[in-house]
Amino acid sequence: MTQANKGILMPETDKRSLWKWALLTNVLGAIGISLGFASGAKLSADLRVYIAVPAIVFLNLMFLVVRPRIVLARTLGKSPNALNVLYEVLTERPILTLVCGLQLIGATRSTATTVKILQMSTTAYVQRLPNSQSIGLHLIWAPILMGLVALLWWLAAIGLWIRYKWAWWLALILNGLAATTTGIIQLLKLNEWLFDLWATTAVVLLLLRSIRRHFGIGHPQSKPVEVE
Repeated sequence: MTQANKGILMPETDKRSLWKWALLTNVLGAIGISLGFASGAKLSADLRVYIAVPAIVFLNLMFLVVRPRIVLARTLGKSPNALNVLYEVLTERPILTLVCGLQLIGATRSTATTVKILQMSTTAYVQRLPNSQSIGLHLIWAPILMGLVALLWWLAAIGLWIRYKWAWWLALILNGLAATTTGIIQLLKLNEWLFDLWATTAVVLLLLRSIRRHFGIGHPQSKPVEVE
């Protein structure tokens, strides 16, 4: 992005860089959501994650994607509606948006699992077990590993949205492993539904020619014409 484009996307009175806006948006969003949970009904840890993640994603879309486009439109003498701009953002690359959404599902599930394991490790039941020390050690490493997996899902979602080539490979590996693993388990337990339909759908979409063209996989990468 050129300096001229940065000047168009960010108001003259706004001296914060994009990454500072991202940090500010997520910190304030996390504080607001935490206050909402503290003052509302008690919810399970995983349910809080499933509520918090869409809220954080929505805030990032509005402040980091929709807001710059509104500023740009206003410099051109237009008066855009925020919801209309959000609709345009989500529908201008529908398949890619869907793929990013599938990565967010993986990130949300991994984050929820991490939180549940952390919560489980602090329960009185685990502390009273005879082998609580060895179990506690496993419960220390388990959320660390799951947290790293969740971080990879988040990186895949964000990288795909920004159209980084490495994100396509990362997403393909993550979804491919998830689909293959659950597929094998499904064959071993036919009486239960364990197959990861989300990951399998993501693999199929990632391999589509239109998606691969976005990232220059097997085709020369076309230069984006939109301002990002």
